Amino acid sequence: MTKAKTLLSVRLDPALAESLEEYCASTGLTRSTVVQEGVAEYLTSRSGPTLSSLAEAVLLPVREDKPKKRAKRPSRQQLYRAYVRAKHRR
Repeated sequence: MTKAKTLLSVRLDPALAESLEEYCASTGLTRSTVVQEGVAEYLTSRSGPTLSSLAEAVLLPVREDKPKKRAKRPSRQQLYRAYVRAKHRR
């Protein structure tokens, strides 16, 4: 069983929030992942080696290549059309 994660609400300056959204859109990462990595890096740099094990547990391994983009799911209309076509072929 995995441990439950703690929910944290943060207020961001509109410009910072926009930058976060743009970064997430360009990298394919979620806002949660980016914020988790940022907080872990900040705490490690400010607190020294005492939190390094925490940061290693939270941070993702460094990626050399771009993350794969998720395949776009077909819309309900496309699924319905495919269903009707298959039904007429029977």
